[in-house]
Parts: sequence; C-alpha cells; structure tokens
Amino acid sequence: MSGIWTGASVSLKCTVASNVVFWPLALLGLYVDNLTASGAMPRLLRRKLQPDKHLSSKERRDLVLLSALNMLFVAPLICCPIFEALWEFMQGSSRRRLEDDEWVWTHELLVKLPIHAIIAEIWFYAMHVLLHTSAFLYGTIHKIHHRFSSPTAMACVYAHPVEFALGNIFPIFLGPMLTNAHPMTCYVFWFPAAMVGTCKGHCGYQLPGLRADPHDDHHTYFRCNYGGMALADILFGTYQQTKNTK
Repeated sequence: MSGIWTGASVSLKCTVASNVVFWPLALLGLYVDNLTASGAMPRLLRRKLQPDKHLSSKERRDLVLLSALNMLFVAPLICCPIFEALWEFMQGSSRRRLEDDEWVWTHELLVKLPIHAIIAEIWFYAMHVLLHTSAFLYGTIHKIHHRFSSPTAMACVYAHPVEFALGNIFPIFLGPMLTNAHPMTCYVFWFPAAMVGTCKGHCGYQLPGLRADPHDDHHTYFRCNYGGMALADILFGTYQQTKNTK
C-alpha cells in the first residue's frame, strides 16, 4: 500500500484525502437528518435551520449515488489527470515543489493557505453567479444542485459532473497550482480543510459555538450568498442575512 501511495500523483493524493474527510462527515449528516426526521432527537431538530424539511428515501438514494459518482469516479479518474497535467504545465517540472523538498510550515500554512482560500472563494463565487445568471446553464447544469432547498452535508458534491469538476473541485486545485504549494500542504491541510468547510456550508444545522452558515440561505432564496465564505458576497453586495443566519 505504501508503494501505491508513494507512486500516486499529488492530485490523486489530494482527492483521496478529500474522500477520507468527506464520507464520514456526509454519512454522519445523513444519520443526523434521519434522527431529526424521525423525531428521535428533538434537541438536534432545534438546531436544524429548516426544521420542517426532510429528505425522502428516494432523495437520500439519489444523493448517495450522484455524490459517489462525482467523488469516486469523476474526481480521481477524470479531474486528477487533467488537473495534474495543468499543474505541471503551470509550474514546470523544474520549479514545481516535490514531496522531498523542505516543508517550511510558516510560509506554507500562514501565507499560502489564506491565498488558496481567497482564490477558491473568488473562482467559486464567479462560477456560481454565472450558473445563476444564465438560464441555460442553470436549467441544464446547476438546477441539479438546487434539488434540495434544505441541504445536508453530502449535498455539497451533489451536482452535475461538469459543475462538480469546474465549479467545485477546480477552485480547490487552483490555489496550490498558482502558489506552487508543497504537496504536504495540499493533501494534509488544504484539501481536508476545504472539504470540512463545504460540508459545514451544506450541513443544514447551526453547529455548537458557531454561527449558522450563510450558504444555507442560498438554497432557500437562490439570489444571495453565492460564495463559500461570504467574503465575495460582502464585497459584491450579494450577502443576505436572514433569521436562519443571525
């Protein structure tokens, strides 16, 4: 197994790390949703941002199937080879950081990670607004993601494969490509953190000690809170605070 991991591309390692984080959180979200729907956990129901909406058994099945297609097929078998080649093209084999290179944690975590987050936010916001602005793109691609007005963590990757590749996965890769991030920064820190963030944004609950995520309101009202961190929404005037996110 160690030989397989060593020989894998950095892009594939990032995808594996994302899956390792995603599936426990996503399945936990479905389990919690099932508990609240059955009335078994009224305390959890009080934390649900839209307590009157629950997934049907067919919706759960469809959710798992498309999410699995994207995470286990589209990401590793289609996105990884393309993004790995693009990464190599942008940095070149002579400049690109390798796993044997020194990992300077202060520069990698304190400088590059914030840059990655800003780049991902800008790209995700721009793509998301485009998908809502174009009636054709919304009807043929983005409407799939908006099937659930009250999302759950797994719904963060419930999307048309084209949107998943270009709108969800690519902005996470783009930051490391541009900053020439150390591989360990990518698959140990950045990709897992990004996956936790997007699962939180779609979890549908106000987590203890944290404010409710404004992206939940996007699935209710459609024309606000397009970004993942609210940063771009505040900057471009599309941030909306409702009773769910106060």
